[in-house]
Amino acid sequence: MFIDYKEEAKRLISESYEPADIISKEFQMSTADIVQHLRKILPENQVDDHLIYEALTDLKFQPKEKSPLEFYWYFKRKF
Repeated sequence: MFIDYKEEAKRLISESYEPADIISKEFQMSTADIVQHLRKILPENQVDDHLIYEALTDLKFQPKEKSPLEFYWYFKRKF
């Protein structure tokens, strides 16, 4: 059985969260933060920055620049 880890990451994120802007955000995370959290669920060697960037952009998230060259993803919980 082949597991597409990008699709699995997208599923895990999209079940509970949706993109937000600076006003509606409930929290923000860097790509590295998200990788660390998902490595607790998915196999560590299958999750990297590139996979998370692709998964989030597929879900219509856009990284926001907090300060020069410091980017974060903004999230809000789905209700």
